[in-house]
Amino acid sequence: MKFATALIVTTLLSACGARSSDEQKIRELVSAAEIAAENRDTSDVLELVDNGYEDSNGFDKSQLQNFLRAWFLSHPKIELLVSIESLEFPADGVAQAEINVTNADLANPDWARLKVEFRRKDGDWQVVRADRLTR
Repeated sequence: MKFATALIVTTLLSACGARSSDEQKIRELVSAAEIAAENRDTSDVLELVDNGYEDSNGFDKSQLQNFLRAWFLSHPKIELLVSIESLEFPADGVAQAEINVTNADLANPDWARLKVEFRRKDGDWQVVRADRLTR
């Protein structure tokens, strides 16, 4: 009986560890996206985006690339404040987060709340969808 209990506890703890590891990977991805955006590096941002990306604006990955290039050109200095408000794992290999992003540039401030969906492929997480939520 003690062996069965120990096995169940070990299994549950290892599952928590996997979830925690996935949470850490998502947080690292969001941080990498923030740094890439602040560096105005379209290719580094797009490395974090799945080829099947789509959003409520009708953008696919190619259209997102064009949008980012234009946005980076119109914002010569970018300093972002990014916070993950919620992070959930509704299914294995799927994560959903609500993320607040503030452009702290005093000359051109902006704020957005995003609902972002991530998928895990071959152990790596990527953004598959990002939609702006209304305030």
